Amino acid sequence: MTEFMTKQDYKNYFKTTIEDAGKEREPLAAYLNEQLDKLEQLTAKISQETFWAIFPEILGVDAKLALLVELLLFDDFTNKEIIQMIENDYKSYFKELCGYDLKTKTKPSMVFTII
Repeated sequence: MTEFMTKQDYKNYFKTTIEDAGKEREPLAAYLNEQLDKLEQLTAKISQETFWAIFPEILGVDAKLALLVELLLFDDFTNKEIIQMIENDYKSYFKELCGYDLKTKTKPSMVFTII
């Protein structure tokens, strides 16, 4: 398991993963950069007053990045299809990761509140 000790470690992991996927996946670098820029904006605005509004968005970006890395492994999907799947499925990513199916009601947790 990769552990991130800094924001730069986190960003480098995703950038390196995209680079290692090869030239055919280069168009996904723009999507990655959009998400990293959004993450940068969100983390810059977080404070005690804004935490509850911003944290679900941060979780959303994290889910999108995790899905991006997972979907890169499938050669059957085009770059456009990968982005479409990410945008459709990111809100349920943590729910499924925790073993819930889409119909199951989750336990109360910030992890399941994603924007």
